[in-house]
Amino acid sequence: MTLDDLKQLPVFQTKTIAEACKDPATRDYILECLVTRFWAGDYGTICEEDTEANNEDLKNGDGHALAKYPAKGVLQGAFYIEAHFYDKPEYKSDIDYNNIMICYPSER
Repeated sequence: MTLDDLKQLPVFQTKTIAEACKDPATRDYILECLVTRFWAGDYGTICEEDTEANNEDLKNGDGHALAKYPAKGVLQGAFYIEAHFYDKPEYKSDIDYNNIMICYPSER
């Protein structure tokens, strides 16, 4: 699994994040974090140990990658972007195994 493979996963958001995205500047910020940071391997403010775990799971093709970015716009606080992936052919199109969720830490 590579960072480019993550771009193929369906992206979801919680109701509270969707509400914040009604503000165009906030929506643009979240998309910027996803597209130019997360998909490039910049996991925001997580610790080095978690970054290493993300990269190891990607290398193994099974697991998750977690990123945390600071609040901006109308966001109520920092938010997570978390990808779950299972690189087995029979699970490739199963959103229970392969997805990206954007949420607040309390919603995880």
